[in-house]
Amino acid sequence: MTVTVNDTIKDKVATYLEAALGKPVDLAPLPDATPLNTLGLDSLLTISVLVTLLEDAGVDLGEHADSLVTPSTLGDLYALADRFLGEPEAPAPEEIPAAPREQNDQLAYYQAKLAYETDSADLRDALASGQDIVVVDGRSSEAYAAEHIPGAVSIPHRSISQESLAGLSKAPLYVTYCDGIGCNASTKTAIKLATAGFRVKELIGGLDWWKRDGHPTEGHAAPAHAHHTGCGC
Repeated sequence: MTVTVNDTIKDKVATYLEAALGKPVDLAPLPDATPLNTLGLDSLLTISVLVTLLEDAGVDLGEHADSLVTPSTLGDLYALADRFLGEPEAPAPEEIPAAPREQNDQLAYYQAKLAYETDSADLRDALASGQDIVVVDGRSSEAYAAEHIPGAVSIPHRSISQESLAGLSKAPLYVTYCDGIGCNASTKTAIKLATAGFRVKELIGGLDWWKRDGHPTEGHAAPAHAHHTGCGC
């Protein structure tokens, strides 16, 4: 997105980025199309910058929630800053009631859920489109042998160590799963992978919801056929 903004807006954006990254940022030579992740911002830091900007602007999230989209480029961030901070006739800050912190916390929470979780339909579509994803079964090797998501690799969470992860590339997105909502092996696997520096998401509902949505499985206990019903989302 290309947005004509003044130096004041760019200086404010630079201030937010420097606070999030903990280092100086020179935006002058960068085009508006520069992706924020090339500056070192991951999904959570981007949300933090967005929430800080909205707090400074005194934005009522109830009025703007439907039109807010997490920025992905400098141009997106400039546009948001210009929209909420660039009005010359804006009242003094003390005249604008600040958005309740609970609303900002809630926005960050929901944004983080989408950043760190995925569902079976989105995972199926991502795999079908050839995205660089490794599906990880964090259960025991016996459970994996009985039934697992096609193409998944078995990495039991109890066996994970720096040595066992040494041969894995950190380029793909790793999606962890276990039996389902009654099992936390996927969470334990995700924590260990993230701690080791891998990009990770957790599959909502695990193998149980994968099968409920009609997606196929493999293994000696897997059913011969699966009927796809779709999750409706």
